Amino acid sequence: MAWDEGRFDRFVEATAKMARQEMPGYGFPHVILPYPPKEELTAINAVRRLPARLTSRGIDSQLVPLAPLVAQVLQRYANRLLRSRDEYYRLQGDLSDPRSGVVGELVRLCVEKHQQASDLGRVLILCRLGPLYPFAHVSGVLEGLYSKGIRTTLAVAYPGKADGTSLSFLGRLDPTGAYRGHIVT
Repeated sequence: MAWDEGRFDRFVEATAKMARQEMPGYGFPHVILPYPPKEELTAINAVRRLPARLTSRGIDSQLVPLAPLVAQVLQRYANRLLRSRDEYYRLQGDLSDPRSGVVGELVRLCVEKHQQASDLGRVLILCRLGPLYPFAHVSGVLEGLYSKGIRTTLAVAYPGKADGTSLSFLGRLDPTGAYRGHIVT
């Protein structure tokens, strides 16, 4: 699967409709664009133009690249010395804990930085998701943002592929199950 500009156009249109509450979100106001991970640079360039395309439709939006936030979350582990097997197991538990691990801290940072934009009804465009792997699932981040009160439309540029409502992140099946947003195929 190569980059599909027509599908990206449908993503823009679906995001605009979701933001105007003209389409159901199947429980969540998320619009997800799966794209081939090898097309990351093309996706980055297209997503950078997305705010202007939404503005032309009368919709405010804000880019939310997750890569720098993941780096910020992982920084606290960067110089942590691991001297025994037990410390490796503890680190694994610390990283995967849904409240205080990578997902929990990433969600906290996103809410801290973007709650005001969400409250104003801006579409939040989540991009640069690759660094989540292997620490977190995108579904965990989306669920965490929703549970913390982010109710605005989330437009998600997703490096992977879709099979119905199941997504495969960077070629790995998300074991959390089906996504409850609109997946543009």
